[in-house]
Amino acid sequence: MNTLVSKDEPLKTSLVNVGSLVLKELGKAEKKRLTLPALFKALEKRDVTAYRPVIFGLIFLDSIRAIEFEAPFFTLKENE
Repeated sequence: MNTLVSKDEPLKTSLVNVGSLVLKELGKAEKKRLTLPALFKALEKRDVTAYRPVIFGLIFLDSIRAIEFEAPFFTLKENE
């Protein structure tokens, strides 16, 4: 059975948790968009410092169509 959270990884850096942190930061941002460096800076304040969980979180959010990427911005998608 596939799961979104592995029992062997810290919950703080799971793709679901990092994805929720990204959504919170995008929700607070002006125009609901951030660049990757600004996103990393915001996540560092929440003790997410490795790039791998952030990339997996962004892939997760893109796969469920919660965010869009239009270089250089990640944008929170509006409800359709």
